Amino acid sequence: MHHQLGIKYDWYDPNTRVSAGDIGRPGSNLSATDIKYSTLGFGYLCYINDNLKLVLWYDMIKNENTQLAGYSSDLKDNTFTCRLQFRF
Repeated sequence: MHHQLGIKYDWYDPNTRVSAGDIGRPGSNLSATDIKYSTLGFGYLCYINDNLKLVLWYDMIKNENTQLAGYSSDLKDNTFTCRLQFRF
């Protein structure tokens, strides 16, 4: 068996010219599609044999706080994934 630990960080900011406080403000014409997201992911990979791999992965997703209803604080949208992958 072969074991690995992994970590990754990524972000997505669709509108870099807008501050978080402007999103949701009346008359700003900004919506949830303008919110910046950052993700820190980490996990464990186990290569059981040449054709079988187990992946346990956790993503901590953070959105910026805005004036938009439902996005005034960080959403509880962290994700755990367990995968068993076969190759043939």
